[in-house]
Amino acid sequence: MKTVDKTTKKMYFSSYKDTFVSGKNCFFECKFLKMTFNILKIEVNMTYPLRHALLRKGKPLKSCYFEMDKDKETIHLGAFKGKKIIGVLSSFQITCPQFEELKGVQLRAIAVDPKYQRKGIGSLLIKSIFHCINKNQNVDYIWLNARVAANNLYKSNGFKPLGKQFEIESIGTHQRFIKILSNEI
Repeated sequence: MKTVDKTTKKMYFSSYKDTFVSGKNCFFECKFLKMTFNILKIEVNMTYPLRHALLRKGKPLKSCYFEMDKDKETIHLGAFKGKKIIGVLSSFQITCPQFEELKGVQLRAIAVDPKYQRKGIGSLLIKSIFHCINKNQNVDYIWLNARVAANNLYKSNGFKPLGKQFEIESIGTHQRFIKILSNEI
């Protein structure tokens, strides 16, 4: 069930639950209106169709492959509506250039099928990865480079802008964000 704060028009999920299917396999479920979304750990190859269609459109499929995709510390999450994957997010143990002396995790390739955007799926993926990282990895911060069109998503999930906006050639204008998890920074 969804609750709407009439003064802010923000939607709150009233039936969000998290459980663990097995040791390190994160499972989250969210009911939004009459739809149920599940978040599961997935294999990297399951991220490629959405990565390609939404983040690397018009480029070769291999542009969706990242160097650390198959590292044992890398986590790939998928948002599912039934058996259909409607969102993806990957996390990599990569330090932020501004904080190389501390341990960080970079979020990359966050993509949600346009039919399901603005329904909380991106936030659910982010909250799910926070939970996985906090449970399984000891890091000081989480960071990402976001397309400026998605800045509000990251701000609403506790990320703070870091530095000025910058261009990534043939992809567009980005903003670096960081979320501090430790008292070391």
